[in-house]
Amino acid sequence: MKRRIATLLTCALMAASLTACGSGPSATPAPSSEQTAENTTETTGGGEQVSSEESGDGDAADVSADAESYSGTIQVWSWTNDPEYQIAAFEKAYPNIKVEFTQIGTDYDTKMQTIVDNETEGPDVFYADVKTVKNYIESEAWENLSANPYNADVSNTVPYCVELASDEEGNLRAMTYQATPGGFWYKRDLALEYLGTDDPAEISQMLSTMDGVLETAEKIKVASNGETHMFASYQDLWNMANYGMRSKPWVEDGQFILDDYVAEFFDLAKTIRDNGYDAKLDWWSDAWYSAAADKSIFGYTLPTWGLLNVMQTGAPDSKGNWAIASLPTSYFNGGSYLGIYQKSENKDLAWLYIDFVCNNEEYLKQYAVDKADYTSSISVNEAVSEGYVNEWCKDQNTIEFFTGELDKINTSIVTKYDDVIGNLMLSNIDLYLNGTLSKEEALEQFKADVAGNYRSLTVE
Repeated sequence: MKRRIATLLTCALMAASLTACGSGPSATPAPSSEQTAENTTETTGGGEQVSSEESGDGDAADVSADAESYSGTIQVWSWTNDPEYQIAAFEKAYPNIKVEFTQIGTDYDTKMQTIVDNETEGPDVFYADVKTVKNYIESEAWENLSANPYNADVSNTVPYCVELASDEEGNLRAMTYQATPGGFWYKRDLALEYLGTDDPAEISQMLSTMDGVLETAEKIKVASNGETHMFASYQDLWNMANYGMRSKPWVEDGQFILDDYVAEFFDLAKTIRDNGYDAKLDWWSDAWYSAAADKSIFGYTLPTWGLLNVMQTGAPDSKGNWAIASLPTSYFNGGSYLGIYQKSENKDLAWLYIDFVCNNEEYLKQYAVDKADYTSSISVNEAVSEGYVNEWCKDQNTIEFFTGELDKINTSIVTKYDDVIGNLMLSNIDLYLNGTLSKEEALEQFKADVAGNYRSLTVE
């Protein structure tokens, strides 16, 4: 971070920062850097050994020559504990800035949207999942980071992340530290047993078309005598199809649009279910997680974070048994975005925090290694990718894989309606699959459900 930018921020926002207190209510303090630092060693590009404990005293902490001159307290809110790692690193870099962190449970989005809609007191920085980013952008909840005094530089940021975090005029309203392209995570031992290879390139070729996906599912079913299903649920493929197969947004100019692909996905779901290609497991259920550790499923259709949050959680002893392959189309799913709340009284310090978490290259390199995550920084991904091996994936360079998927990601159809409408569609597909409704009835019910949930939309 450049001192010139920070100095400009301090001067331009001083009137709004007369107090050093956060604008939100009392929060649980973030753990100290000593509590959160893990004395572990990972192998990065070129085989270099990097200690996460040492990283706090290295370049990532040396943000500017006078970092200690900045002081105060900011409030940061999120629905997960992910910010704890980031806060520990930030407080090392800026030892006189205190970050008070509040983690809110399942009603996080409801609470935040209420605060935003009523323009009441809240946090200085708050996180949003990709499914709610457009809500907050259209509500003008976040500061315009493209304007003075922030002038955010996104030249090194993965383009689709910038597009998602920008308003209709192209103004940047939030930033992220992670890009989340996806693929198909599969178990190497089962691939060798049923398909004769565990090579990601060969598996990717098998899954390069939807016909190929179904043929592979049949091979696995036959070779395992029905013990192993290709998917945990047909819904797994919606992760890919949602932004990978649809060509039109759900809503445009107040009109609900039923993309032609929706009916095709109904047929695909029926094929998968009728042929026993899925294990009929509900997303995020205990059985869905634990399937990572047995032979009931071949793999998961998930993005970057799937390895850390699903496979490592459900099968902690499976290190080295995973790989990721391409599917018929590229996709993304999830991702955490953070912005400065318009009503914050500490916007200068809030920007220091966001700029550090999302732009500081040395910090992001350490984050990528410690979390085996894929960042939003093009240069960091390139640096980490050199010689990188993900030990959970044997000898596969997962950073290189994700970079290869980026250019094919489509964000042009993303709207604030996507999560709710997508779930309404899946609910009606379930009714179709269990015989409650015919395909035509389920499609009509889907449209009726959209109309009932969004009375302001025209649904024909």
